[in-house]
Amino acid sequence: MQIYLALCDAYRVEIAEDPEAVMYMLRKLRPQILLLDFTLEHFQSNGKTTIDFLKKIKKKYRDLKVMMLLDDEEKEHEESVQAFGADSVLYKPVKNKHLLRNVRKLSAATTLTS
Repeated sequence: MQIYLALCDAYRVEIAEDPEAVMYMLRKLRPQILLLDFTLEHFQSNGKTTIDFLKKIKKKYRDLKVMMLLDDEEKEHEESVQAFGADSVLYKPVKNKHLLRNVRKLSAATTLTS
């Protein structure tokens, strides 16, 4: 909720509860930036990982900028998520100023490549 409130005044923000909803929103809304939480519970039950999902997203939406949110305990995954397409990594709890700075940076990069 904090992330939504930090962004909603300046950006259009949509929230997806599961991987299927994310894919639907990507197809229908074509966002510039995706905030993806590394700890998605839905992957625990189907044998897939967040990295698998990231690879799928980046294969289908190459120009999409992905910002990955990690917990401190997940620091060992930072290199992997960047290698598989995360354009930015933030650690929880996310400070609003870091979030906004990264969104602006990714948004500017998207504008330059469009």
